[in-house]
Amino acid sequence: MRALKSLTLGVLVLLFCVSNIAPAQADEIDQLINQLKDKKWSVRYKAAEALGELGDIRAVEPLISALKDEYVNVRIKATETLGKIGDHRAVEPLIAELKDENVYVRERATEALGKIGDHRAVEPLISALKDENVYVRERATEALGKIGDHRAVDPLTTTLRDEYWSVRKKAAEALGELGDIRAVEPLISALKDRNVYVRERATEALGKIGDHRAVEPLISVLKDKYGPVQEAATEALVKIGKPAIEPLIEALRDEDKDMCYRAAKTLSIIGKPAIEPLIRALGDKDSDVRERSVEALVEIGKPAVEPLISALKDENVNAQIKAAEALVEIGDKRAVLALSEILKDENKDVRKAAKKALKKIESKEK
Repeated sequence: MRALKSLTLGVLVLLFCVSNIAPAQADEIDQLINQLKDKKWSVRYKAAEALGELGDIRAVEPLISALKDEYVNVRIKATETLGKIGDHRAVEPLIAELKDENVYVRERATEALGKIGDHRAVEPLISALKDENVYVRERATEALGKIGDHRAVDPLTTTLRDEYWSVRKKAAEALGELGDIRAVEPLISALKDRNVYVRERATEALGKIGDHRAVEPLISVLKDKYGPVQEAATEALVKIGKPAIEPLIEALRDEDKDMCYRAAKTLSIIGKPAIEPLIRALGDKDSDVRERSVEALVEIGKPAVEPLISALKDENVNAQIKAAEALVEIGDKRAVLALSEILKDENKDVRKAAKKALKKIESKEK
């Protein structure tokens, strides 16, 4: 009974504390709202900032009124705070702020509209892509990507030709988020942009869209001078997947050895869908193609074992020999019996390859 009384008392104390939190916070919000009308601009500024931390929707209308404050810093902070709160009542007033004479107000307004994500802001943000200030154009581009309205596709493809690389980069990112195939050709053109970051984002965007038209251009990007762009091309081709396999195998013939290596690496990451085409490539007349195919199959590993075992019986001698080499490197025990069987193959080079492979497997086991 005493324990029950203690428990009941604890619950009552907890309820009392909780019931007093809300009024305390309400008092704080009311106080901050009143401070938005204080004579000192610094007080108004701090009040707008604090309301952003609290995120209470009761502050929305007073903050909308603060957008007309005579001091620019207050307008900037009120704009930021409305973006944080994310209430749709702020959309039209924030759209109006896109025409503010102060560049920082316009910049924060574009950012806030992107956070709210209301489609009413799309056309005004499209207009903001032509703002005289580079930072406003950047934020407008980013905001359109976040909102995800396809009306922005054509204007964003035009923005890929902005004079500032930072805006072009944001345009490529936004088009990747939208995922519209209308952006494919403009993004392919952007793969040749003079700025490395633009090329990287255009590459990533094409991977997100996944259109087969991007395959050959992306394979060319594997030759880019900058590592991050090469890596982005690999990731993009992996996302596109099956349509990229045959062109990548063809790329194994390239005179650029680094390019061949990256093409093989990409095929290995694509994995299972690439196994059969790579098995066929083991019999290619080009020795470099055969070598790179072995490397890719070894990277794929165990899923390639059974197809490689089947390849040991291929009519093409090169395919048999390279299949044996790949099986040794993978190191799967299932290969031993299959390799033993071709020790009696009619071709001496195949027999030699099988014998060598079995010796390697035996030495590895020791």
